[in-house]
Amino acid sequence: MRIARLVMGSYALYESIKTQEVFLGLLAGILLIQALFNIGCGAQGCGIPTSTKKSSSKNIEETEYEEVHSKP
Repeated sequence: MRIARLVMGSYALYESIKTQEVFLGLLAGILLIQALFNIGCGAQGCGIPTSTKKSSSKNIEETEYEEVHSKP
């Protein structure tokens, strides 16, 4: 992922200089900073942490469902 960010950021920076687009240059800078300093969301980087505690099956209650029919 880091190499992909570096390639995309480099290409975006090249295009932003060639076309003189400031916004594209800012986006390229963000991608390059993420690639160079290895920051940002990667695989499991920004995921919600899961609980390491094991839940016992004794605490799980059986859920009852009621079937609902529409009126004809």
